[in-house]
Amino acid sequence: MASNPTGSVSFVAMKLFVAKAGSRSADPKGFTLIELLVVIAIIAILASMILPALSKAKDKGRQTFCLSNSKQIGVAAQIYTDDNADYFHYRETSPGSPETPNNGQWFANPRVTVQLDPNHPAAYWGVAYAPNLGNNRKVFRCPNAKIVDSWHDEGITFPTDFYLDSTIGLNGIVTMQSVDGRKIPLKRSKQRLPSTTIFAQDAGEQKLEGGEDSCGLFPGYSEILTQWKTGSGESALYGNHPFEWEWYRHNKKCDTIWLDGHTSAIRFTGFNKGIDYRFYTGEESAERLP
Repeated sequence: MASNPTGSVSFVAMKLFVAKAGSRSADPKGFTLIELLVVIAIIAILASMILPALSKAKDKGRQTFCLSNSKQIGVAAQIYTDDNADYFHYRETSPGSPETPNNGQWFANPRVTVQLDPNHPAAYWGVAYAPNLGNNRKVFRCPNAKIVDSWHDEGITFPTDFYLDSTIGLNGIVTMQSVDGRKIPLKRSKQRLPSTTIFAQDAGEQKLEGGEDSCGLFPGYSEILTQWKTGSGESALYGNHPFEWEWYRHNKKCDTIWLDGHTSAIRFTGFNKGIDYRFYTGEESAERLP
């Protein structure tokens, strides 16, 4: 029969209590130092067995919360396309030159409370979908996020917390398509494989564009997240923060929203492997997600 250390510890504690109760009338001074040390040791042992389980439960709760928010974002994006001729949000830098938003701000600076227009050059992509979420920008904040791209490479010095409501990265590849060398918006209904095409996911950057800033191993690359790995140029701007794990915040899993609106967690399998880049481009892949 397997031993039960918890039961043994509890039995010892009970014997000490009974012994103490039986001798109380003869020894009114209370517990001896040795007895107190034994009780403290028992409590420490019990705590050491319980705390890891509590930590795991807490981490699981945070991931469940993040996936729930991600599901809401997916629904909000679907509603947006229903109201906008089947297109996801895009802005035009000039007439006939559409682009997917590529910044991370909800406000012009930390001192103002007026939300940016979705077409503002500094606006985070989530600003366009927030009205379908009651303008609750906290939905776009992963509870495990520590630091995200704060645009230090552009000389911006806003506090890191200013960007922590922008911790979900949009897949900037599938909302646009190239036709004769020009980019044009791609309708949701034109997506060939929406259930296996990434829309957005946990990320340290607000717009994902390919091999350097996504979980996908793209042609010509031997590793993923090369732009953000510890020691890289971008990471060095933030005190060598291990940015690569901002993509895998939940026990090395990346919470992901797919184009059809469902959500899932993609497991980390190694920087030299990642996932098939076709999950970002919308092409068919023979790979099963880890």
